[in-house]
Amino acid sequence: MGDANVAVNQWLSDDRRFADLFNGVLFDGKEVVRPEDLEPLDREADVLVTDKRGKTKGVQRYRDVVKRWKKGAALAILACESQKKVHYAMPVRNMLYDSLSYAGQIREMWKQRSGGKEEGPSFLTQEEYLSRFRKGDRICPVITIVFYYDLREWDGATDLYEMFQIEETEVWRKFLPNYRINLVDAGNVQDLKVFRSDLQQIFGMLKCRGKREELQKYLWENEEYFREIDVETYQALRAFLHSEKLLKDIEEIKGLEKEGKIDMCQAMEEWYADALREGRERGMEEGRENGIKEGEKTGRQAEILLVVKNMLNNGFSAGDIEKYTGISGQEIETARKSLGK
Repeated sequence: MGDANVAVNQWLSDDRRFADLFNGVLFDGKEVVRPEDLEPLDREADVLVTDKRGKTKGVQRYRDVVKRWKKGAALAILACESQKKVHYAMPVRNMLYDSLSYAGQIREMWKQRSGGKEEGPSFLTQEEYLSRFRKGDRICPVITIVFYYDLREWDGATDLYEMFQIEETEVWRKFLPNYRINLVDAGNVQDLKVFRSDLQQIFGMLKCRGKREELQKYLWENEEYFREIDVETYQALRAFLHSEKLLKDIEEIKGLEKEGKIDMCQAMEEWYADALREGRERGMEEGRENGIKEGEKTGRQAEILLVVKNMLNNGFSAGDIEKYTGISGQEIETARKSLGK
């Protein structure tokens, strides 16, 4: 698991945020899942599979975030799988995870029964003993959300049927079970109002990724929140914005941190300033390394080229580049064409 997924998983593990995610996706924002009703579960899901020859093989997977939800006498398992990139076999992968969760529940019930010395014909029928599951036993439902946060829109399958190379017919639908993933494309959430926690502000921000003016405007419109975000949220935003190398690491932002809170508005301003400075420095350096014969004129062209390239790659519009650098619109357009932008 990469550092980005670790940061995102830690952020999503917060009970309030986790409950809000499921309420928004499953219950249209109604407060059905409550933070106080959630309990952490072991992320490891494994099962021993025995074939007809008696050979045993272990199957093991680790879930990103998983919690037990207790609502009255009822229980359910809620899980979240974070995805930095599209996984084109996600329906099968999720189906395996859920199946392992069910198998683990059955195994745990059997272990508890064996510990209570209920194993044997006086307590179990032959069928129950062979099944390792009593007729009256019940397991908890498992609901998994796929939390996807890459810049590009999800273009993979969202259910098992989409992965088959067959024409869907009534017979297939009747006899072939489907499996659908519950996908949250974090940068393309349409209805933000179904969320009550800071998921609303973060999802709104992610809609502006790659659009500097819109992103800056959104930050200032939500200044009260972004002026004081917690460390976990800052780390998650570095992953969401794909800016681990641009937004400073937590150890480098002591000046922006106050009482455990971070000023995201200032952090973004510094990010833009660094991007501009880096572009200028790289442009000047390349001019020197190439031994420019035409002196300042050609040196400026090389500088402009790299400044524009760097700023375009970081979401600046042509208007922004002209405003913050003094490079003319014509020079920006010439540089953009030479870069194929």
